[in-house]
Amino acid sequence: MTHAELHRATRMLDQLTSQAAALFLPGETAPVCLASPLELVIVYDDDQSSAQKVQSVLGDVIRASDSHHLRLLPVRDANYCRMKNAGAAFSKGDIIIFLDSDVIPGANWLGALLGSFADPQVCVVVGNTYVDHDGPGAYSKAMALSWMFPLLDPSDRLAPSTWFYANNVAFRREIFLSRQFPDVPGLIHAPAALLINRLQRDGVLIWFAGNARASHPPPNGPRHFVMRAMSGGRARAFSGPHLSISALIRWIRQDIGSASWGCKQIVLHASKVGLRWWQIPLAMTFPAAYFALFCLGSLLSAAFPGLMRDRFQL
Repeated sequence: MTHAELHRATRMLDQLTSQAAALFLPGETAPVCLASPLELVIVYDDDQSSAQKVQSVLGDVIRASDSHHLRLLPVRDANYCRMKNAGAAFSKGDIIIFLDSDVIPGANWLGALLGSFADPQVCVVVGNTYVDHDGPGAYSKAMALSWMFPLLDPSDRLAPSTWFYANNVAFRREIFLSRQFPDVPGLIHAPAALLINRLQRDGVLIWFAGNARASHPPPNGPRHFVMRAMSGGRARAFSGPHLSISALIRWIRQDIGSASWGCKQIVLHASKVGLRWWQIPLAMTFPAAYFALFCLGSLLSAAFPGLMRDRFQL
C-alpha cells in the first residue's frame, strides 16, 4: 500500500473476502471448504501508518461477516519479511497464506491453495503470480514477458518447484514457524531466498499450484521502475561475500544477458500477451532500461557502499 497503487489493495481484499464467503461451509464435507472463518491478519508498519489510517482504507471493503475475522497487527521497525514473520506468529490457523496487498487473486485462488493441502505430504505451495498486462499499452506487456514473474499458467497442475514468491505462498503452520524468514539487515527480499535454501536442505518440497493464479502489477511509474531495478542491483552487490573486478565483470555480463533474454522473449512471445508487432521496438526498451539500472545499482553499491547502504531498499 506504500509503494504500489492503493486501489489494488482494496481489489485484493474484495476478492479475498468474496472467496472466503463462497468457501465458508461449516458442518459440510465439501472437498475444499472453510470449516471455520478465515482469519485475515493485516500487518502494517507502525512507523509509517496508524490503525486509523489502515481502517480508513479498509472500511469500505471489509465488513463484518461470519466467513472471515479481521485482525490488525502493527509492527515497529518493520520490513517486508519481518512483517510476514510477525503475522504468521500472530495468526492461529493450521495453514498460513501470505498474500501481498498489490497481488489480486484470480477466481478460486483460495480454494486452489487450500485444496493443494489435501495431500498430507504437501507442506509448501506457491501460487502462479504473473504480471497484470491488461490494457493496450506496451509497458505492462513487456514487463509480463521480461520481468521476474512467469506468464499466467493455463494449466491446473500441482507440480514440484524449486522456488516461491513470498507474495503468493502457503505453508503448513509448523513448517513455517519452525523456520521463518531469517533476518538479513539491509536486504529486504534476501530472506525469502534463504528460506528456500533452508527448506531444500531440510528436504521440504515446494509445490507449484498452477490454478492459484494472482496478478501482480508492473512497477507503477518511472520512480518505482527505477527503485525496483536499482534495489535489485544493490541487493546483489551486498549479498555477495566480497567484491572484485571479476565480480563486476560478471554482473555486467549477467545484465547484458538478462536484457537480451528479455528482448528475445518479447520478440518470440509477443502474441501471448497481446503485444502488436509495431509495439515490439518500444517494448524492448523496457527490459534494456531495467537491467541497465539493475547493473547501475550493483556498480554504485560496489563503488560507494556507504552511500548506498540506506538507499534503494525496496
